[in-house]
Amino acid sequence: MIRRPPRSTQSRSSAASDVYKRQVILDAGHGGHDLGGTFGLTYEKHLALDVVKRVETYLKSQGISTKLTRSRDTFISLQRRARIPNAESGAIFVSIHFNHARSRKAAGIETFYHTKNKNSLKLAHMIQSASLYKTRANNRGVKKANFLVLSKNNRPAVLLECAFLTNSSDRFRALDPEYRQRIAEAVAMGIIKFRQSN
Repeated sequence: MIRRPPRSTQSRSSAASDVYKRQVILDAGHGGHDLGGTFGLTYEKHLALDVVKRVETYLKSQGISTKLTRSRDTFISLQRRARIPNAESGAIFVSIHFNHARSRKAAGIETFYHTKNKNSLKLAHMIQSASLYKTRANNRGVKKANFLVLSKNNRPAVLLECAFLTNSSDRFRALDPEYRQRIAEAVAMGIIKFRQSN
């Protein structure tokens, strides 16, 4: 009788660790006729795309595959933004935005997630923590939200608000390329840490 060798636990753990090591979907909020938050001639859609491209550059330098929901100033529907990661097995989805509020006192960074995927909260905490570490911005926390790009997303998915354009101090930071680079590096650091932890 020929005995079959036992299945390797190492191969099973390796497969599990590879679940979120495929593609990272980077979503620059708004675009085209959808300006997002504005203050004068400062448009959220431009700042978000700039940060996303910086994240992409950083991740690619680490050998990580990426896909952008938009790579230029075009309008992409929320439904289509959610469909893109859903079509990719093992993808991670990160949407980049800049905040806007009635109160000009509102300031800082916050990260949103939805409970649809159990790993979204973990990803949100890692990106929020890295963002605070890199920028020393006001911590507005990690929060649940029903944003369509999160609620219709089957993958680990978060939405990061990088700064408030309606706050003079935050807006000054947002317009600084160095700040946007720090945010981009923080997002990439959070993604990498998340991938390593799974």
